[in-house]
Amino acid sequence: MADTDDAHNRTRHAEPAGGPRSIGVEAHTGNATARADHADEVLWVYSSRTPDGGWWHPKYGDVKGPEGWEWLPSGDAYITRQVKQLGLHWVVVKKRKEFTQAIGLLAPADNIQQARRLAEETESRRKEKRAVSAKQREKKEQDYATKFARAVLDFLAFAPRHRKLAQKIAEGTARQATVVGSGRVGRTAKLELAEKAELAARAYIRHTYTGYEDRLLKNGLFDLDRETHHYLKSEAHEEVDEFLERHRPKAEE
Repeated sequence: MADTDDAHNRTRHAEPAGGPRSIGVEAHTGNATARADHADEVLWVYSSRTPDGGWWHPKYGDVKGPEGWEWLPSGDAYITRQVKQLGLHWVVVKKRKEFTQAIGLLAPADNIQQARRLAEETESRRKEKRAVSAKQREKKEQDYATKFARAVLDFLAFAPRHRKLAQKIAEGTARQATVVGSGRVGRTAKLELAEKAELAARAYIRHTYTGYEDRLLKNGLFDLDRETHHYLKSEAHEEVDEFLERHRPKAEE
């Protein structure tokens, strides 16, 4: 299975003032637009809007692709990296609403073919490496979820007779809060583990063991104004406190 660079395609490339700049060797001629070939430069170019197509660069205007160069669309991160490492190339970009997206490369045909041959020769080795990496990531995430669940148990501090309930809440909280890429509190790097565990546990209890969700639906989940939502959340916050107090050791225990 080939490496994909979908994530790279969506990268928000920061642009200098005036648009994408030439990177690598800069032209030092008095009249840059007079040059017919820029094969000795690494450029960021756009598709030209002229009838005959071609490419456009903020500094040079309409430019012609160097002779012997070919178009390599984005799609295989390994081949793209290899082509870049093999030498000069142009990065073809497309302006989006809030960012500039790389959609492929223009590069010498020989370099593209060499990169493709190398991709074929190393595919089995890279596949094995990806499998090992995937297992390592899975193990790391499992370890983190276990650690997170322990932190939730420490926060709950339930009485021994509620041990099973505490374990159920800890596992449910960890399962939801630690999902990779979820943006949930369990994935933030801005808080200590104990803080993340407390916030996540309270949210889990609020949604699972109080009437919070029923009240949200009753009041129109998607039509709530900020004041009403704040009130319902504050009400649920008190219910969570009461829930915790009921299940923690009493003074006589």
